[in-house]
Amino acid sequence: MSAATMQMATVTSQAILERGTDGYSRERSMSPAPTLTPPLALDYLRELSADIRSGVVLDAAGKLLAGPEELGEAARDLVQAAGAAEEIHVSMADGGVFAARSDKHALVVVCGRLALPSLIRYDLRLVLADLEGGTRPDAPAAA
Repeated sequence: MSAATMQMATVTSQAILERGTDGYSRERSMSPAPTLTPPLALDYLRELSADIRSGVVLDAAGKLLAGPEELGEAARDLVQAAGAAEEIHVSMADGGVFAARSDKHALVVVCGRLALPSLIRYDLRLVLADLEGGTRPDAPAAA
């Protein structure tokens, strides 16, 4: 560390102490996370994975809450045909369809062929938990 860098760090630290902030490592309370709406849930999923081409959010009765209507009808049929399954994965030559559901919502996404199934399923469970204000799932164990 150069003398100039060390002096800058010391000056900055002294200024912080003079303001009465008691340093950097003090625990800070986190503000509550904003409520995730169905449209934001889809945006969040697209941020998590570039492989997601489209998606929908349905309520427990199958009503479309977010996403394109033409995909909503197919998603409703898929979720109903899956019976009591909480997760669904349908493989096709050019991609896949993934779904996760709870008692309140279903998330269904269409992905390209390079999507990693375990990662997409984890992302769906993560966003589903955030959408419902529940506990996030643990990360998958390393192989």
